[in-house]
Amino acid sequence: MAKTKAPSFAIRPATNDDLNAVVGIYNWAVNQTFATIDSEPLSAEEAKDWWENHGRRSKLIVATDDTGVLGWARLFPWKQRGIDVVEDLVYVDPVHQGRGIGRALLNELIKEAQGLGYKTIVATVATDNRSGLELHAKLGFETVGTIRNAANKFDRWMDITLVQRSLES
Repeated sequence: MAKTKAPSFAIRPATNDDLNAVVGIYNWAVNQTFATIDSEPLSAEEAKDWWENHGRRSKLIVATDDTGVLGWARLFPWKQRGIDVVEDLVYVDPVHQGRGIGRALLNELIKEAQGLGYKTIVATVATDNRSGLELHAKLGFETVGTIRNAANKFDRWMDITLVQRSLES
């Protein structure tokens, strides 16, 4: 029987020192992929504002090893006030994809959401982001809808797939 290799990274709450790495990973996804519908990278000022505001309404965690931040994930209340639903975001540095980092980050967000008393977790995933959809499906999310022509990126229209998972046992 083969031994399972333990992950060579740790997950912890993000700190202000992680901001540049978090924004770097996000901006790479903005510029190179369909993982986000955003088409403009975050500026340094926007990133600072985002950081200052994230703590009031969300949780931000990072996966790290001895080289630095490998990925990050965010949990935040979904869209309208008074709705007992939380949304997740997960991004992994392209150099470190395929190592289980996204799965570990999303698992941690699910535990956080349950601990905070949420009943449902959702994600709005660009339909072209196959790896994002597969990650969520593997962790028990189901597709509940599609928003057609939600954003224009790379000179074409993109759809968004809404996935959700119940957090009740």
